[in-house]
Amino acid sequence: MADQDNSDDKTITGLPTQQAITDYVNSCATPPTQREIARAFNIGQDYRAPLRRLLRSLSEQGILARRDGRRIATPDQLPEVTVLELVSFDDNGDGMARVAGENSDDEADAPEIRVILSRKAGRAPSVGQTILARLARVGPNLYEARIIKVLERQQKRLFGEVIASNKGFKLMPAERGKRDAINLQTSSSAPCVAGDLVEAELLPSKGYLAKTARIIRNLGSSSNTGAFSALAIAEFNIRHHFPDAVISEANALKTPPAKGRLDLRDTALVTIDGADAKDFDDAVFAEPTDTGGWRLLIAIADVSHYVRQGSALDKEARTRGNSVYLPDLVVPMLPEAISNDLCSLRPHEDRAAMVAEIFIDNEGQRISHSIQRALIKSHARLTYDTVQAVFDGTLDEADADVPHGTLHALFGAWHALNIDRTAREPLALDLQERRVEFDDSNNAVGIALRKQSESQRLIEDFMIAANVAAADTLIAAKRPCVFRVHDAPDPKKADSLHKLADAIGGKFTRGQVLQPHHFNKLLAHVKDTTDELMVNEAVLRSQSKAVYDINNIGHFGLSLRNYAHFTSPIRRYADLLVHRALVDHAAKGKKAPVDGLLDMPLEIMGEICTHISETEANAAGAERRSIDRFAAAFFESRINETMDAVIVAITGFGAFLRLDDGKADGFLPLKNLPDDYYDLDASGQWLEGRHTGWTFGIGTELGVQIAEVNAVSGGILLRWVSGGLSGDRPNRNSRMAHKKGENRSSAKAAKRSSHRKNKSSRRKSR
Repeated sequence: MADQDNSDDKTITGLPTQQAITDYVNSCATPPTQREIARAFNIGQDYRAPLRRLLRSLSEQGILARRDGRRIATPDQLPEVTVLELVSFDDNGDGMARVAGENSDDEADAPEIRVILSRKAGRAPSVGQTILARLARVGPNLYEARIIKVLERQQKRLFGEVIASNKGFKLMPAERGKRDAINLQTSSSAPCVAGDLVEAELLPSKGYLAKTARIIRNLGSSSNTGAFSALAIAEFNIRHHFPDAVISEANALKTPPAKGRLDLRDTALVTIDGADAKDFDDAVFAEPTDTGGWRLLIAIADVSHYVRQGSALDKEARTRGNSVYLPDLVVPMLPEAISNDLCSLRPHEDRAAMVAEIFIDNEGQRISHSIQRALIKSHARLTYDTVQAVFDGTLDEADADVPHGTLHALFGAWHALNIDRTAREPLALDLQERRVEFDDSNNAVGIALRKQSESQRLIEDFMIAANVAAADTLIAAKRPCVFRVHDAPDPKKADSLHKLADAIGGKFTRGQVLQPHHFNKLLAHVKDTTDELMVNEAVLRSQSKAVYDINNIGHFGLSLRNYAHFTSPIRRYADLLVHRALVDHAAKGKKAPVDGLLDMPLEIMGEICTHISETEANAAGAERRSIDRFAAAFFESRINETMDAVIVAITGFGAFLRLDDGKADGFLPLKNLPDDYYDLDASGQWLEGRHTGWTFGIGTELGVQIAEVNAVSGGILLRWVSGGLSGDRPNRNSRMAHKKGENRSSAKAAKRSSHRKNKSSRRKSR
């Protein structure tokens, strides 16, 4: 613009017209300075002073406005650096924002502000957070913003349940631990009744007691089937509708012919999944070799053939990052035309696949491997329960509707893989998975605890072998790879396990270079004891998070040097990127294939890794919160019921307890413990009473009463009934001391309580 000759816009005085100046200012990405205006209109030094006077006059008339740094803007133009509030994400994954503090009722004339998210500087902000951003004007009422700093992590968006009050309605927040209702402002455009789940925004106010929220949208009644999933989708901002362009692309796709692919349709590949699975993205096969080892085939749906980089499908999949699995609902990464049809390895149907062929010896060591495209036909859709029954000998393989020897060959190959797994000694966590069970009408009927079966471990080990083969292939070919990395635990986090081990009579030495086997010794010490669940969860909390990265640091938990995700491209974008890199490798230097990475810059791939690590964590949070809500709902009918529980975590304001052997968690606040002042000890493992000697620590078994339940928040509030220790903090024999002292402690507590009540009565009588 500075080099453009705008002489036609000048008046006879040699200065630009008012309209010319405002048009120029509006065309600039950022407010220009007087010098930039003079340069744009080729105004020489003789006219610089008259130009300055003209600009001052236009500013005094309100036609122009002065900005910081002697910059000039139109009155409606936003400052170059502005505080914004993020309100949503668009189909491209960019944020949409408004100026912080603006009234949402005045949005008709508000400028459109698109926030270009760069993930190089860490986690992206969430909807409702405020950011300091640098704005560039790209249209009369359109801006692009780039984040300078995330100013506020606490979201202004609220989710909760509408409750009736004397003066209308209040909002009981869905956030766990929040027990104070907020005044709720309703309107004819957002009606509600008590019991509705709503999304609201917190209005500006002074002081906590004056907090008021305004309804943004009504999510439906909390009693509706699917209410908890609807709440999680809104609360975690999960994209659950596909744009029309994405649906159109998916519906136009077809299975490719066998030409150019390895034809494995006669090979007895089978899928093994849960009974409720709908997308089958992997199939397996094994057969013995003449040398005493095994040949493994792991076939994975060839999603990269259908989802090409830059397509509408690809952009949507990248934005979502992964499928989200809620207890009663799946929000897929790809439309059902792909996830449940073209790329689902359904039995007796031709399907495009990427197949890892791996040869191992009889101890599971890999001898050779290759990965290539194929056309397959699954010979059976099996469930984990069916395969487990054959493994246990309660069902004959002939009754599983598979070719003779299919499952027994898989068992033999898995036995070899298990030898290798045992030798490398990965982290041996043994946690039960909580599953919400539903009836035929999709009504939740209970929570089940499930441990991993041999049939599930078989598939897991086959998938790990394929994932390692994919990573090794790309490393050897010097191709870019999205690695699944898991860093070693932070020593400070792991240090707390030393005190826990000492309390239960185990060992966990401090100051050493940590390896998985150090944790495994502690886990083995509590195997099949009442401490098993508690210690498993403590070890899990001490670990770093596994994430995606283009830099390979290995996988601590699996004890693997090279590891990538290759086996679930239907539901994880990371796997799709690995598939594309393998497609490029298979081209062997020829013209870049259209379904490869298309020379994606490493910087972009690194940003994608950060993004999909975030979407994965977001999905896990949504699933966990949903299960918590279902679990709490089952306790609503058990108010005042007394049960046994065990402390699994201690904080300065109370203790978290595991209920029903792990089906739910409850919180026991300090005020509901025996009357005393409690301090959290330096190890963070114990609460100690200052006067009475009561002590409560991780692993302590208590009798508790269900005091209060809020299913929408997933919160269960407990009241102490019995248990705990009186006297000094327990040593490694604390369990025995606890058992002997429990009745004595309860009696002392009752006596002290009676004494306090008598004193109170005497004071009142005086």
